[in-house]
Amino acid sequence: MVTKLEHMIDALDEKFTPPSEFVVPGQNKISALLDVARTVVRRAERHAISAAPAPSQAGPYLNRLSDLLWTLARWQEGESLPVRSVTD
Repeated sequence: MVTKLEHMIDALDEKFTPPSEFVVPGQNKISALLDVARTVVRRAERHAISAAPAPSQAGPYLNRLSDLLWTLARWQEGESLPVRSVTD
């Protein structure tokens, strides 16, 4: 499952150039919500690492998930998702 998240991150990285400088989160509502989700996942990661037995995949999975959420938020800031009318 970690590998699948890494492939998703790599696929998004091919669609845009990630920022090289500090990012001010929340440039728009969708990216702000993705950033909030990322902070929740990071908190869960810290709890999982302290609670899970050593060979657990919970920590690495949650780490990659938070990276995916960060990448999605930055991509969304750079490219607004098209919105289709319900009549289209």
